[in-house]
Amino acid sequence: MGFWTYYSPLGLGFLLTLALHDTIRAHGPVLPGWAEWPFLVGLGLGVGLVCQLLMIGAQGLFAQVLPVPVGRSIRGRAAVVGGGLIVAGVALAAVACLLYWEGLRAASLIVAALSGTAAGGAAITYIWSWPVAVRDFDRGRS
Repeated sequence: MGFWTYYSPLGLGFLLTLALHDTIRAHGPVLPGWAEWPFLVGLGLGVGLVCQLLMIGAQGLFAQVLPVPVGRSIRGRAAVVGGGLIVAGVALAAVACLLYWEGLRAASLIVAALSGTAAGGAAITYIWSWPVAVRDFDRGRS
């Protein structure tokens, strides 16, 4: 998988936010004229990062591989658990935001707590499995 393929969710999330500029301006917060584009760029980067995080979670969940820096990867059950928790954390965070915007404060706090628990579990799984991560690109193995 090449650089552009791997980071395409980041760019596609950003472009989706730019494409929805008019909708975001109509339903978003009221901002002064100078702050509209910086807000949109920041929102686009946030949406792109969420899309990238979902792709990494799906990679762990379905391909059983989570990337680790310096050419290593977590494989097997730990990758499936970590990826599933990443996807669950992002999905529950989105549900919590929707509940909050609909005025259901107590329900949104409960779902946000579940999202935080899933994200914490993903972080613990990732940190726990990091020392045994397999080296993918070893120059001695050819």
